[in-house]
Amino acid sequence: MPLSHDTTELDHLPLAYFGGGRILPALVPACCLDMGLLASFQFRMEGVGEWVAIQRMRYDRCYAFERIATAHGATDPLLRRLALMLFEIYQGPR
Repeated sequence: MPLSHDTTELDHLPLAYFGGGRILPALVPACCLDMGLLASFQFRMEGVGEWVAIQRMRYDRCYAFERIATAHGATDPLLRRLALMLFEIYQGPR
């Protein structure tokens, strides 16, 4: 199935892919990010009208910090908590 300009390969994966604490390598101090956490972050960000590229969150720390800062300024308390969790992961011991 061809991908439209608004979707990525991740949009076509089964929902089970994002559950169960699947850990993927990333360029963060902890070396790995939980896909369920990133999927939740992406979902909550969409709820406040913001878009998040999960792949970019894994490999572009500047982008990740910008998205985390935007989330932290949101009125959604769960999104703010997710932002703090991600911030701690990205700032973790190197």
